[in-house]
Amino acid sequence: MSRPKKEIPPRKEHQITIRLTDELLEAITNDAKAAHLPRTEYIRSLITGKTPVIHQDVVFDSDKLLKVLGDMGKVGSNLNQIAHHLNGGGYFSESLEKEIKQGIVSLKNMRDMIKEIAGEYRERRD
Repeated sequence: MSRPKKEIPPRKEHQITIRLTDELLEAITNDAKAAHLPRTEYIRSLITGKTPVIHQDVVFDSDKLLKVLGDMGKVGSNLNQIAHHLNGGGYFSESLEKEIKQGIVSLKNMRDMIKEIAGEYRERRD
């Protein structure tokens, strides 16, 4: 004879049926996914007055933004090569100083372009 299964939490024996529009069902399903909960658990939490935390991932798809970010990576790589050169005992010349200043200006311009495309970044406060 097998041992009886533990029932923690208590078994859910009662069922309530409700009718929803397609739009409302989709909204509840999406919110449950965003809260990383099964739909039934999400609905239970709403009924009991517990507000589930909905995680929203911000996705921004823009060719212009992707190009700016790619260019930013190139400038960062150039600055990294300069730092490597100087850390290895390389000579700090006028042309190197000019290249560093141009890299900084480029990064500031790219930052401004990103703000223009995506808006000002505000730190999330939970």
